[in-house]
Parts: sequence; C-alpha cells; structure tokens
Amino acid sequence: MKIITVEKSGLAKELGAWGVSTKYASFFISKCPDSGKSISLPPFAFNDTMHLDDPRQWLAANCAFWCQVYREAKLVIEQIESLSAIRALYYVAAMQGQSVITTSISSWWRNSYELHKLPALNRSMADPSRCFASSFLNQLTH
Repeated sequence: MKIITVEKSGLAKELGAWGVSTKYASFFISKCPDSGKSISLPPFAFNDTMHLDDPRQWLAANCAFWCQVYREAKLVIEQIESLSAIRALYYVAAMQGQSVITTSISSWWRNSYELHKLPALNRSMADPSRCFASSFLNQLTH
C-alpha cells in the first residue's frame, strides 16, 4: 500500500482556493511528511496548539488536501477513497454548523460532477447487487 501523497505546489494552491490562512496552511503542512515536492498524509496527526483553534480553518485545510488527492488520483480506488473523505468532511462540517464548508463542498461536488458522476453527496458508488469485498477486490484486479 502506498502513502497518500499530493504535490506540494498543488496543495498550496488548493489551500488558497479553500481560504485557508497562511498560519493554518503552514501548520497543516508542518504536520505532514514533506519531500520538498510532495506532502504525505501522516499516520497520526492532531492540533497540538492552543492558538490555532478555528474549526472552519481545519475543515477547509482537510478539504483542500482531499480535493487535491482527488485531482491527482490515477486509479478508481484512489478517486473513491478521496470522494469518501470529502463526503465525511461534508457531514462533519454540517454537524458542527460550518455552513461555509458545507456549501463549499456542495459547490465543489457539483462542479466536479462530470468526473465522478455522483449527483449528490448522499449517493454511493457501491453496486448494491454485489458485496463490498468482491466489488472492492474486482476493482483492484482490473
């Protein structure tokens, strides 16, 4: 299995597009393994600061990361993984009352419809006629 990684320059642009402030973007990137050209998702990360406590900023930073993962995805399974993360962030943001994030994700979802073909965030790519394990394994082997 490979580590989830994105191009650093692409992530920087995406962080800006999501309105992540420089201090939050810098801290987010500092928590990730950095090869100079790419940023990898760490196996464990948390906000250990007292002053960077804006939930909108953290949700936006994570949205930026996962949207960049989707943009760089080369395999269907990578696309599914990133769309699932974006969907989870949408529902977490909604339950935290972060309407700016939920509307931003909704807009991103609509704008990227031609790529993923999912009409709404509550729709699944799963094929209900097949069990998860065989569907998952079939995608990996084809």
